[in-house]
Amino acid sequence: MKTMIIQLVFSCLLLSCSNINRDTPVDKTDLTGDDYRLFQNTPAWELAKAVQDENEKKINEIVSKDSKLINYQEPKYGNTLLMLTVSNQQMKSFKILLEQKADVNIHNSYEGTSALIEACSFKQYEIEYAEMLLQNGANANDIQTDKSEPNKVKSALMKSAKTGKLDLVKLLIKNDANVNYQNEYGQSALSESIMVSRYEISYYLLQNGADYKRPIFYRPDYSIPVENQDPSDKGKPMYLVDVLREAFLDFDTDEYKYKMQIVDFLKSKGIDYRATPIPEYIKKKAQENYPNSWQEYLEKY
Repeated sequence: MKTMIIQLVFSCLLLSCSNINRDTPVDKTDLTGDDYRLFQNTPAWELAKAVQDENEKKINEIVSKDSKLINYQEPKYGNTLLMLTVSNQQMKSFKILLEQKADVNIHNSYEGTSALIEACSFKQYEIEYAEMLLQNGANANDIQTDKSEPNKVKSALMKSAKTGKLDLVKLLIKNDANVNYQNEYGQSALSESIMVSRYEISYYLLQNGADYKRPIFYRPDYSIPVENQDPSDKGKPMYLVDVLREAFLDFDTDEYKYKMQIVDFLKSKGIDYRATPIPEYIKKKAQENYPNSWQEYLEKY
């Protein structure tokens, strides 16, 4: 208990020092997107400080005098204060801004991310942020508006699928998120989850209509020098069953359990995982990891 009190006091001191120094002009070049000092020297700086302090009275006073400030976008990333309350996980200020009718569907200028997409991007974020955004008009099918890589823009569901938060994926699907949205690069919620071995998410997506017939990704022919490659040739399509064949997992893991459930799902659709050739490097890896039982491993994996 004593240790916890000391840590709390230390944290408060750090926050206090940070707030004392935050008016000192900074070079914003190195500031990250969750730093309230991005609003220095902007019309919304006083509001930004009130939001950071979670000062409800001050927030309401400032917004009542100039309602436009609530949706002001700082110049470096184009983030709004609502977005910063999400990235800093400040629920009190987040709720106040929503009560003051902050626009939940603004996209920033960095990756074209909205508050909802931000709320779906990291596993450590509390799901309540996404829930409240949806309740206040956020679009469950929101998609990034990134102009630098327009062929790779991702939906809120794609972001959540990659985090591995099943409750978040369920929330979005419950709110009619498109399970089969695919960007021009061929990425989807299913492919995002498969590529990072979030097989529990993958299985849930398949149960809810995800297209299991699409390629998960395309593998370039690395034997051809880059300068000689045909730009129109995407490479070899790697389907779900192919990618699963490359998933080398221990049998006592949740990943293996859900991988096998996906295998059973594919079998029910007429796709035989066992008929897909085992890659040679997987055979070699099995022999290295299980020298006395590698053949048995390959029969079950």
